[in-house]
Amino acid sequence: MEEPRWIRLDQGLYCQPHQIGMTDVEVEIFISPYEIPRAVRGYRDERRGRFNIEFAYITRERTKKTKIGPPGVRTIVGRKTGRIRGFEIDVDQLGATSVELRLSAVQEAIAALRREREVPRDADPWEWQHISSLAADRILQDRREEVFAEATR
Repeated sequence: MEEPRWIRLDQGLYCQPHQIGMTDVEVEIFISPYEIPRAVRGYRDERRGRFNIEFAYITRERTKKTKIGPPGVRTIVGRKTGRIRGFEIDVDQLGATSVELRLSAVQEAIAALRREREVPRDADPWEWQHISSLAADRILQDRREEVFAEATR
């Protein structure tokens, strides 16, 4: 099996808060390129019956899998940063035969992750997990045909 192809991202498209869906930002600032993925890929793991989505950042870190979100979807996050590093979709358990269903399940996992890590009103809205979840959601919406192309073959 050949190595899945990375889809390079223009980090500049996601470096301002409003570009990833952050609201109520009154000053103009930029998000660090360390917080925005530089590439994404989606591929099938036939051996395990999974569809995987991975994000590549400037830095690497050890990861862990969480069961936050719908059954059949595991979110892979960085151990130290909590950044979203990817998703593992059990296609059979989820029963997701279409790209839209898979994207919807991933978006549900992102929303569940955001709810679980709800930031109190007086806390820092720039925490890594919040930025990461917004960026991941926006990237998957913008590049869904490419990321899920392998799912339709």
